[in-house]
Amino acid sequence: MIDLNPILNAVRLSAAATRRIRDVGMGARDKGLHDPVTLADYASQVILCRAVAQAYPDDALMGEERAAVFDSTLDAAGHESIARFVSETLDETLTVDQCRAWLEHGRDRDPARLWLIDPVDGTKGYIAGRRYAIAVALLVEGLPVAGVIGAPDPTARDGGLICYGQGTIACIQPMSGGRAERIAVTAQADPRKWRAVESFDRSHGNFSRAAHVYNALGIAPSRVGQYDSQIKYAMLAAGDAELFLRFPRDDQWVNLAWDHAPGTALLQAAGGVITDLEGALIDFSTGAQLTARGMVATNGMIHDRVLEAVQEVLKAAEDQ
Repeated sequence: MIDLNPILNAVRLSAAATRRIRDVGMGARDKGLHDPVTLADYASQVILCRAVAQAYPDDALMGEERAAVFDSTLDAAGHESIARFVSETLDETLTVDQCRAWLEHGRDRDPARLWLIDPVDGTKGYIAGRRYAIAVALLVEGLPVAGVIGAPDPTARDGGLICYGQGTIACIQPMSGGRAERIAVTAQADPRKWRAVESFDRSHGNFSRAAHVYNALGIAPSRVGQYDSQIKYAMLAAGDAELFLRFPRDDQWVNLAWDHAPGTALLQAAGGVITDLEGALIDFSTGAQLTARGMVATNGMIHDRVLEAVQEVLKAAEDQ
């Protein structure tokens, strides 16, 4: 088993930094194609990369943010702000050059053991004041073997929650620390009681086709919730939902590994299943960009029935 405590501690530090940055102004920028980035994304990734490197110095690392974009989206004042936020969070002075180096750390190493980092998953939700996640996964030979999803919540007494899992063990713990409890997917087999989750951002997939699947399964619209980030995977893992569907859009479809590997590892540890629309396991050995077109995540018990409904909807669309 992998010692995830250094990663859990880093997620807590990242949560503190991202909350503070949102309180004082997140400095949102556009990386292109309506893909925003904030000071919090960079600060969080620096904190997480540094923690992984210190705990697992020989492992490869791949984070969402890049030093080149760090330079192109921010001026000198922005760079200094990130160094200041990170330094204050860690209680240790880091320079801008050190922050830039941490953003790129581990990319040139053998990816047999590869950590994937999404420093602020659901950046649009973060900017809008909604929930977001801090997500980390470990891939071993391309397989997601451990996942951590932090869900900061400044309105909660405990500061939010952290879900993490590896092997066949998944747990939940207050962001502020304290006792961890085991979690698992539900055993709900009655479709009238199934709950589905989907992306808040309507550009993330074909929601019309997903609605046809819900209808075929007998899931009422009132039992479908919209959420940003990999919190959706954490909800399935914790027994708060049974189904997460993602259909590809016809015009554009890009799935990135750090957007799904932490949730996949967590969900599998909690007893759930995730495949593509055809029922094949998601291939995480292809680098940053996944080849899977569409995803079906469930509590496992209902997976075959959901895949049948998905295929029926896809066939009906082809016949039109």
